[in-house]
Parts: sequence; structure tokens; C-alpha cells
Amino acid sequence: MSSNNEKRCFTIMIVPHSEEATFSLRIPLFVVQIAVGLLVLGVAGFSALGYAYLKAAAEAREAQALRELNRAQQEEIDSLAIETERMMEQLRDVDELVNFVTEKLELEEEEVDEVLEDQSGSNSNPKRSATNGYAYSTNPHPHDGVGPLAYERPYNQGSSSGGLLERTAGNIEVLKNIVPERSDTLDLLGEYAERAKAKPSIWPARGRITSGYGMRSVPYSSGYQFHTGVDIISSRGSPIWAAADGKVAFSGYRGSLGNLLIIDHGYNYETYYAHLAEFAVNKGDDVEKGETIGYMGASGRTTGVHLHYEVHYEGSPVNPERYLD
Repeated sequence: MSSNNEKRCFTIMIVPHSEEATFSLRIPLFVVQIAVGLLVLGVAGFSALGYAYLKAAAEAREAQALRELNRAQQEEIDSLAIETERMMEQLRDVDELVNFVTEKLELEEEEVDEVLEDQSGSNSNPKRSATNGYAYSTNPHPHDGVGPLAYERPYNQGSSSGGLLERTAGNIEVLKNIVPERSDTLDLLGEYAERAKAKPSIWPARGRITSGYGMRSVPYSSGYQFHTGVDIISSRGSPIWAAADGKVAFSGYRGSLGNLLIIDHGYNYETYYAHLAEFAVNKGDDVEKGETIGYMGASGRTTGVHLHYEVHYEGSPVNPERYLD
């Protein structure tokens, strides 16, 4: 048996190119089998590691996607939480008003008993409310009464606790409308304030108007032309100011207007500042009302140092003198 095992082997023969003797290497079969087994195990282990790596990478990508989703959901939750808090604040305001009304209209037990006794008594006696003969009612004109809820004089016609509760419910409904109405009023005031900030309202430079808005004779030739702005004369290099908050829409040289600045104030308002000596702001800059945006000069086609100032509304020039404070 042992002789058969010895015969089962691999022989590796090495034959040199020189005349040296050849030699052979005999590897038993079990050694080859072990080597093949180890190779198979190595390949299987490498494949398992590769599979584990690919699976881990896929799980990492999935985890990253889940993190992004969770982040987006958290931002949405935060936004909803802020909105919920705002609504809760409004609800608390309404609750405070409702509690105020409830306290004012609360009936003590003895007063309720008096109402019931009046209801069961003689019909010839006038019935009075449980609030000493006064009832709360909606007053749409606060200056005519005492705020949104005004007092009425005693009512002598058949009143009952049921009628009082109906009036209470009506007053509560009015109170529930107060918060959104006031919110709408605040929104309107905010929009009005933004429009007021966008409206040109100050002189863009010190000086006096030498040429107004409208038809005029052409200063450097014969004939007439429509002057789309006003000319304000002052000394060279005097500051030019933004007439309202806005963003610089154009800053550069434009034909007969010379160095020109155009500011977009929003709400369809634009202002033009022409013949400048130099600029203090550039296109895209945000400017505030009264901020220095350039300096008076005589660039372009002009008869002397001055500022040509225009106000545009909804894309068309209008008389700037309407907006000079």
C-alpha cells in the first residue's frame, strides 16, 4: 500500500541548457492536493471578502441615501414645527380672548337660579339677563363702543340663558376671526412698508432744477424735445445719492447720457442717474436710500456739469418732481 502511495506523485524535471546533469523534483500527490485545496480556499476567501466589500459598499450607499432622506424629513419636520408653533401662538391669543369673554359672561349658580325662577314665574315681569341686565354683543365699530365687544343697554324682551349662550357663541366666533384679520392687517402694513421703501422719495443731489420734465427746447441745437427727467445743477464731484433702497441694474457708459447708473427698486420703480463723473457702486450692488452711488460730472452729451435724473414706473418715465421730498 505504501509503495502505491509513493508511486502517486508528480515529477518536475529540470534540464539545463548546458551539459550539466539534469535533476528532477518529485512532489507527492497529497502535497499537490493540499496546495490545490489551499488555492481553492484562498479563492473562496477572496471572493467572500469581495462580496462582503461590495455588500458593505452598497449598504453604505443605502445608508447615505437614508441619511439624506432623514435630513430632508428633519428639515420638513422643523419647518412644520415652526409653523405649528406660530399657529399655537395664534391659538393662545384666541384662547386668552375667549377666556376673557367667558369670565365676563360666567353665571354664578344663584344667578342661574334667578333666571330659572324668572322663567317659571309670571310672564308679566320682564326678564333680565344673568349679567345684571347687560349683554355682550359684536360691535363692528370699536370707536362706537368699548373695543370689539361692546355693552348693550339692558334688554327687557324675553331673554333666557339659551339666548345668552347664543350671544356668547357669536362673540367667540367674532374673536376667532380677530387673529387672522389682524394678521392680514399686519401683512398689508408690511407690504405697504416695503412699497414705501421702494418708492423714490429724496433728492438725489444737492442743487437746483434747471430743466424740468416735459417739452423743452433742445439746449444744443434748434427744435424741441420731450425731456424725460429733471436736470439738477451743482458743483463737479458733488455726491449723488440713491433715492430709495434697491439694486444696481446698470453701471456704465451709454451714449448721450454718459456715465449712467440705473437702480431697480422693486415694485416697478427704477431711477436713472446720468452724466456722472465717476461711479461709487457697481452693477449688482445693493444700495440703501441716501447712500452715495456716484459723483456729479458732465460725461456724455451735455452743456455743463449737472445730474440728469429720471424716475421710471412700470417701464415708463414719470415726472420725478412728484417724488422729490
